[in-house]
Amino acid sequence: MSRDEALMARALELARGAQRAGEPPFGALVAAPDGTVVAEATDEVNAQRDFTWHAEVGAVRRACAAAGPDLTGYTLYTTVEPCPMCFTAAWLARVSRVIFGCTMQEVTAATGGAQRELAVPARWMNENSGAPVDLVGGVLADRCLALFSPS
Repeated sequence: MSRDEALMARALELARGAQRAGEPPFGALVAAPDGTVVAEATDEVNAQRDFTWHAEVGAVRRACAAAGPDLTGYTLYTTVEPCPMCFTAAWLARVSRVIFGCTMQEVTAATGGAQRELAVPARWMNENSGAPVDLVGGVLADRCLALFSPS
């Protein structure tokens, strides 16, 4: 198993924990250049009563608290393609890589639209950012998408 797959597997564990806690099944973490996990987070939209409490934003916030506001060289791992808010948080923090599992389009299809997000692909945001990050999708995508399948 590659480092990216191992860290995505950890993000999947976080997402499953969020799901068991009654939250949407999203998990994210930020890893330092050497692969050490510096921050983890899940969606907490229900617990915080705040729809901006996405896993990616939480992981970036916690990573900045631990390592400072410039995350150059760091990687954000997230089970689902980041939404515009989450991509922007990572981009502003200068995260160098964003690795995701399944696409938001796949999640929307799997949930019949119940999982509501803006349909703005991360690839489009990245290409139009003026300072693209290394963006890689499809890591353990089937396992990430399975979180949204009816049990």
